Amino acid sequence: MKRILIAEDDFIFLNLLVSALEKYKNRFEVLTAKDGKDAIDILKSKKISLLVTDIKMPEVDGLALLAHVNENYPFTPCFVMTAYETPEMRKKLPRDIRGFFRKPFPADKLGPEIVKVLEQDRPEGIVHGISVSSFMMMIEMEKKTCILEVTLPDGEKGLFYFEKGVLWSAVSEKEKGEDAALSFINRKRARFSFRPLPKKKIAKREKMVLKDLVNKAAGLEKGIGAVDATGVADRNLNLPGSYTTADGAQGGQMTVANISIERIKMKFNLLPRLEPGDKLSIEFTLDDKRRSIVKKDVVAKEIDDAFVVAEFSSREHYDRLGPYLHFNGLDKQTL
Repeated sequence: MKRILIAEDDFIFLNLLVSALEKYKNRFEVLTAKDGKDAIDILKSKKISLLVTDIKMPEVDGLALLAHVNENYPFTPCFVMTAYETPEMRKKLPRDIRGFFRKPFPADKLGPEIVKVLEQDRPEGIVHGISVSSFMMMIEMEKKTCILEVTLPDGEKGLFYFEKGVLWSAVSEKEKGEDAALSFINRKRARFSFRPLPKKKIAKREKMVLKDLVNKAAGLEKGIGAVDATGVADRNLNLPGSYTTADGAQGGQMTVANISIERIKMKFNLLPRLEPGDKLSIEFTLDDKRRSIVKKDVVAKEIDDAFVVAEFSSREHYDRLGPYLHFNGLDKQTL
């Protein structure tokens, strides 16, 4: 039987989660750990199918636990529970962490997400480890002060100094500052460890914004231009999709030409009879590795001869779009 390990130092909340998962006892066994150290001991003695961890814990915190899992059990999918504070952070969800749960959340929300991963994932579909940018974003979310040591598969090391979640200094064997950060930030595989802060105060260099570093590094790798003065990226999407109007009277195929955090631009071969304010239900396929399917309700705002720009009906649309927008540099633009 598959085993789920939950690392959580809040005994009351842990019991709530275990009770809520009781209904799945025929599908998987639930093991618990009071902190990261306890979880590491369990991982050494038992095969775990999925890890659910809080970030803030005593002894060994969730980031150190994730670093251990990343190095020793890279095929183990991970769910993260965190109390990061602002909606802005929800746009930065790492795509290689399977689930992010903002605490507090209903305990019965966890079970279906666990089942989804255990039943739908095939071995070749599992993300192998945590990327450098994802790990750094979790440090940012948790406002952690630390020195993060990153070791790439070729043995190159980099040191990154965070103070309350802000990256102030970076150094590698070859580079310093932003250049060092850019050479590491988009690497997909690495080992992570934490160094204690030195007694001598580290000199702050220049504040580096992780989101900007990710976008800049992606542009250097792919040859994608930066966001222009109007706030629109100089790239076009071509995501296949379909639509139906709210009254069901019209429907058909369309392609998604661009997306921002709040809006979506759609191209139609035959433009439907729409007016600003009309509601649509849309479905489209992302060009990510998983070919994720996104379903959303939108409201038409701007209409011309071939395109419709619509606004998402709900701002709670970051489940799949958040990571996609962020890692494709689309979350800074406006439509």
